[in-house]
Amino acid sequence: MPILFRTTVQNRTIETTQVPLTIDGFILYGLWQNQPYTYANTGAPDPRISTTNQGATISFPLTSASAFYITGSVNFNHEAYTVTVTPSPDSDSPLVGQYNASSRWVGLGMVKYLATGMNRSKTYQVSITNNSPPDLWFDISQVVVLDTPP
Repeated sequence: MPILFRTTVQNRTIETTQVPLTIDGFILYGLWQNQPYTYANTGAPDPRISTTNQGATISFPLTSASAFYITGSVNFNHEAYTVTVTPSPDSDSPLVGQYNASSRWVGLGMVKYLATGMNRSKTYQVSITNNSPPDLWFDISQVVVLDTPP
């Protein structure tokens, strides 16, 4: 007798390429701008939203998520940012991490944050804050949410 599996997997990609960002509970604080076309002078398509405003934040809720990752670009003129996930996947307190998107070379569609081991029955609040000094960039292209069967 074959074993049947029923899944409710609903992996989804949330494009973060337009300001104002009014989808799925996303909220932008500070000054953000559309970058809808190519990346700088590379000619490579890379739609995203970006900021040079220190303290600018993007915040959104996640439900039905077992894991998620955030993509964007890295470059010499990108720097520090903080990601906070509340609650953390393994406790009730927030998970806060400091990261850096600085690179000697342009990298498009790079994974800038990855969280795994999440409880799909919880709702998480994710917040990303640009900590770079003025005139240095932070950007985001997508949030990819991975879901597994209950």
